[in-house]
Amino acid sequence: MRVFIASADSMFRLSLQLLLEDEPGMAVIGIADRSDGLLAQVGASQPEVLLLDWELAKPTPIGLLGDVGRLEHPPKIIALSINLQVKETALAAGASDFISKDVPPDDLLPILRKIRLAENIGPALPS
Repeated sequence: MRVFIASADSMFRLSLQLLLEDEPGMAVIGIADRSDGLLAQVGASQPEVLLLDWELAKPTPIGLLGDVGRLEHPPKIIALSINLQVKETALAAGASDFISKDVPPDDLLPILRKIRLAENIGPALPS
């Protein structure tokens, strides 16, 4: 499964990247640390999943979710935030799932595996 990580938090990005590199069948195909150009990067790389830090998505996270959803090949979006109060907003705006940045990164793996099974996504493409 092809995954794109978008987060301004360098330690969080790195921990997700290392976690996913060790997970069979998953490949990190893109990383962004700001929202400028994010839509074009996601459109060009065509990931199956976008891990989107809610605080990164400027000017409005809801607008960015809508824009990503209108791509020719829109990825599933997992919204990430330290603020649990944005969960319902993120899900209502089109995120497939939400995970708190307070939980260990390993807690993300069951969500990704569930998406992979539900979407019948094959193995990751070689980098």
